[in-house]
Amino acid sequence: MRSRIIVFFAVALVVTLFGTGRVIAQEHEHGERAQAHSHGGFPEYVDIFFTHHAYLERKIHPRFEAVVAEPGNQYSESVELVWRFNRWLGAEVEAAVIQTDPEVGEGASGFGDMEVAPIVAIHQDPERLLIVTARSGFVLPTGDEDEGLGVDGWGWEPGLLVWKGFGAERRGALQAELGYDRTFADEGEDEEELVYNLGLSWWLPSNFIPVFELNGIVRLSEEAAPEEEEDTLISGTVGFRYAFANGQQWGGAVQFPFFGDTESYDWRLVVGGIIHLQ
Repeated sequence: MRSRIIVFFAVALVVTLFGTGRVIAQEHEHGERAQAHSHGGFPEYVDIFFTHHAYLERKIHPRFEAVVAEPGNQYSESVELVWRFNRWLGAEVEAAVIQTDPEVGEGASGFGDMEVAPIVAIHQDPERLLIVTARSGFVLPTGDEDEGLGVDGWGWEPGLLVWKGFGAERRGALQAELGYDRTFADEGEDEEELVYNLGLSWWLPSNFIPVFELNGIVRLSEEAAPEEEEDTLISGTVGFRYAFANGQQWGGAVQFPFFGDTESYDWRLVVGGIIHLQ
């Protein structure tokens, strides 16, 4: 298991360095674009933390996430590759390594489930700063369910995504997501959830970008929400990104549950970056 983790991070490091080199080689071009807040006719896009983005780009997204909860914490390192084939079609591939708290049982570490998601742009309007896309994520059961590293079976996560730019010098962005997550279980009952996210970001002249999100889940199946538990969870996220002259964005956020099943976790930390590819 440890050797597989080493291989994973070695591959992730090579891909990240390659992407960084490509970006640095075009630093002047990206620097001008970052200062002008323009990206193909749109303002510079900002990836927020839990709401899937509606725009099509080419980038690498390394990310660390820690979930603090009772009876035990969970940590994950993931790398997401996003690729735009053309103006209307793109795809995402994400893989992760997960570690569970050794205080719970013996603890475990290894590969988690992998997700592959085609993305199709439905509407793009540069004048009104509006993008609407459809996303269909497929979760592959590559994680060990018995060790708590994956789900029972495979998942399907279709969603509708919206990006809307606004404000003075087009520095603001509103992003929204409405999704349906279903796990097709191999042994137990299937699980269904309705997911909705709403995020707001504002690009300051200093290139700091405050980010605020509202994140909600409604559990639709009895297996996902037993009678003794709340079937709704609403969380709030506060964070920031900083945009460097070479086009990279790095930052972090903290998420807290405040309504519904607030006992599911205490708080969540996420730190990561966006490395643009050309």
